[in-house]
Amino acid sequence: MNEFRMLGTLEIFDGHNWKPVEAPKIRTVLAVLLTANGRVVSLARLIDELWYNGPQQKRDQRNLVQQYVMKLRRRLGDRNHSVLVTKAPGYCLNFEPAQLDARRFEELHAEGQELFAAGVYERAFNVLGDALDLWRGAPLEGVPASPTVLAEAERLEEARLAAAEMRIDASHHNGGYAATLAELRTLRDANPLREGLWMKEMIALRECGRRADALEVYQRARRTLREELGLEPSVDLRDLQQRILVGFHG
Repeated sequence: MNEFRMLGTLEIFDGHNWKPVEAPKIRTVLAVLLTANGRVVSLARLIDELWYNGPQQKRDQRNLVQQYVMKLRRRLGDRNHSVLVTKAPGYCLNFEPAQLDARRFEELHAEGQELFAAGVYERAFNVLGDALDLWRGAPLEGVPASPTVLAEAERLEEARLAAAEMRIDASHHNGGYAATLAELRTLRDANPLREGLWMKEMIALRECGRRADALEVYQRARRTLREELGLEPSVDLRDLQQRILVGFHG
């Protein structure tokens, strides 16, 4: 049984080893089929995805898609066409959620959210950590740009950031402020316009007794927002600064 990874470079597990998908066009076909979660992807849509912003010579492209599908079937060892199925008006890929790292991540993320909402913070922290451990790099890294690839990569990246933020919040609920500082800096540097990350870092520094550092983080946040967006910090961020100034915890 094949397994697939898209939380990083696109790879296939053949029962023995993880191997990358070498051909760019075949990477696109596989990525689009995986994103469809077992639903049929029309031939017309595959053409649009494969030749995104490119020439639209439909007759030749139909033949090329069929060749890419044939090569992908060979790569999957799908001799009887039971995995990559031809089904009008196109093709579908049969696989279970457990066979794709992105679906496993989403299931663990959902479980972590439920645990967090129930106040089971230590367990939520661990489950969200398991979810984040599935990531190896940027989602669908190396897959040529197409409407589906771009949208799925953005969706997954946002989900990863949400999971990372919730894991930090779970750690804070258990008093683990100092342990989150390095991760917060990394996330904040990668997402400098996300005010919530600046706020979490300020709170963590305050709870570690580093009030001056927390206020300096606020000033960096303010400069960043003004330079990048031409905006002042939000009311929530300004209120947090004031609470730190007067020594209020909460």
